[in-house]
Amino acid sequence: MKINNPTEKRFEEIKREVKEVKPKENERFISLSPEFPIDITEWRNIVKSNFPDLLFAAEAGLSVISQLLIDDIKNPFALVYVDVPSSGKTIVLNFFSTIKELIYTTDNFTPASFVSHSANRKKTDLEKNDMLPQIQYRAMMIRDMAPIFAKRDEDVQAMLGILIRVLDGEGLESNSGLHGKRGYVGDYLFMLLSASTPIRPKIWKVMGNLGSRLFFLNIDGQEKDEKTLANQLINSCRNKELLCREATEEFIKTLWNKYPLGVSWDKENDDPNLMHIIARLAKMLARLRSAINVWDESFGQKKYNHNQPITEMPDRLNQLLYNLTRGHALICGRKNINREDLKMTLRITLDSALPNRSKIFKHLIKNDGQLATNKVMNILKCSRPTALKLMEELSILEIVDTDGNMQDEAEIYGGRPEQKIILKEKYKWFISKECKELFNHTGRKGL
Repeated sequence: MKINNPTEKRFEEIKREVKEVKPKENERFISLSPEFPIDITEWRNIVKSNFPDLLFAAEAGLSVISQLLIDDIKNPFALVYVDVPSSGKTIVLNFFSTIKELIYTTDNFTPASFVSHSANRKKTDLEKNDMLPQIQYRAMMIRDMAPIFAKRDEDVQAMLGILIRVLDGEGLESNSGLHGKRGYVGDYLFMLLSASTPIRPKIWKVMGNLGSRLFFLNIDGQEKDEKTLANQLINSCRNKELLCREATEEFIKTLWNKYPLGVSWDKENDDPNLMHIIARLAKMLARLRSAINVWDESFGQKKYNHNQPITEMPDRLNQLLYNLTRGHALICGRKNINREDLKMTLRITLDSALPNRSKIFKHLIKNDGQLATNKVMNILKCSRPTALKLMEELSILEIVDTDGNMQDEAEIYGGRPEQKIILKEKYKWFISKECKELFNHTGRKGL
């Protein structure tokens, strides 16, 4: 095409000058050969017979890793399993750990690991240490992110800032006084699986202000009775874990053997109604995990309180949740999404918000969109002022309406009628029969 405009001509020259790192043909996709090919039904039966409570979490891991096969996916997906110690998080991660061609495992890392500026190495040798090119087109597994979240707030903010950047999938460039500018630009797609103990509220606020790229899944481990614990002493858990590892490796190799050149997804074949549901989930998650920054200002004798929510646009969430849904469809042997896939997407959506907000919202779904103060206190096992504060947060985020003044009840509540929060009309789908059916079949035993 002939270019007459000088600006357009210069733009074309600049594009030719830019050296972008591009993958070689088919470098993204590899062929893996299973020793004993198995399908999703056989895999589920093996995991369910050994770790029934971990089946949903393991299937979520498969749904994340399988996204590497879908050729139009450019956004890394990061999933963190969350629960108390010894709840099964590491067991699930270990299911995936033996596939060296596809999984990059590490027990700890620093932000500098992605692009190194080590002082004791020559600049020409630094590339050998850089983690970013090593995880390209692979799934990175961090067995425990709790030590990262436990650092000082400013250190956590610095680490999450770099992690958020690499989770854009476009590489990372950084500067140091020793080696100057180093980094990588281009298609640096990878997936991330990790685990953590419950995360501090301050960390959620940091992630909310930065624009979190992390998704979470609560393991919801159930406390075992004495009989079950005694049986574990006889029947080794280790042997069961090794069996599930082998089954998971064989299933993934079967899937990669089926699609050695990747999968071209026909989006036109996906049900538009399901796409609208994914969009609703993205919009709700964007609101549920908003950071609310609070400050006070005084003018004379009057004091004014300000609440400013930082709500991310739902576009990225929308794409990532769609990718997750497609990943689940793919492991089920399909190239189009259906309603079954949305159970996974719904549960991860609701688990990826601040825990207390998430609990309240789940109970709003169960209680036809209405909750009173005493009910919230019972759900969260908290005081009345704390319950009112959380109810007010949902009101500030424009998720619910209230039928009274929260501040008044917080100050004087003796004998006053209970306050209520009511789900806004535009979110009524979440209390519809369709949503409740999905919600009741998400593999969760309780709230």
